[in-house]
Amino acid sequence: MAVDLFDLTGQTALVTGSASGIGSAIARLLAQAGADIVVHGFDQAQASSALVEEIKAMGRRAIAVDGDLTDARKVASLADTIGTQMGGLAILVNCAGGSPRKAMFATMEESAWDHVIDKNLKSMFLTTQAMLPLLKAQPGARIVNVTSCVTRSGGVPGGGAYATAKGGVDVLTRALAKELAGDGIRVNGVAPGLVDSPFHDSDPKAKYPHLIGRIPLGRIGEPEDIAGPVLFLVSKAARYVTAEIIEVSGGTRLT
Repeated sequence: MAVDLFDLTGQTALVTGSASGIGSAIARLLAQAGADIVVHGFDQAQASSALVEEIKAMGRRAIAVDGDLTDARKVASLADTIGTQMGGLAILVNCAGGSPRKAMFATMEESAWDHVIDKNLKSMFLTTQAMLPLLKAQPGARIVNVTSCVTRSGGVPGGGAYATAKGGVDVLTRALAKELAGDGIRVNGVAPGLVDSPFHDSDPKAKYPHLIGRIPLGRIGEPEDIAGPVLFLVSKAARYVTAEIIEVSGGTRLT
């Protein structure tokens, strides 16, 4: 049956940055499809615990882990915790990231550049590397990296470091797909457009009306709009798909 293509029963998924926003929507949908979930946040214990309880109420196993994904020792500890408490890992969704410290290129401080690159790109390197032993032990494991459509547009003024970091995520996705194909691990990405989520430091509907007005589907995205394509990419329906990045932007690439 078609529904069986999306059944994730008995599989464990780690969704980084899942205490809120897009990551939370992804974790929730994967749990609805049957997956056991590792919820990750950074100093978001209350939100993480609430999502864990919600997922457990669905009849799934769930734990919360917390930590800075730019710290290699912390990431290694998270991998140990997942192996011990969940017994393995079949799905990794690298969703954690952000666009702090916006600054025009000419005046951007080196520390600000490093912070944004680390938060969005180094974190994926460290997390994926640490989780690889668990993923390689699971036949047919999958990785989905959340990137951004700013890799195509260049992003908003002052967002050059973020766009550059996400460009690195695009290339990393394709490189990993090539490197890990022999291990049976599929690696893909989703590239959100403008989404109404806590990612933004203020209300994006009020801040970016000019951008929303150019979206062909006529509205800003919601976190749930991103979760669906992620579910597809980790499902059996996408079993012959790797090295692809799906833009989820309401058709923004047409404008």
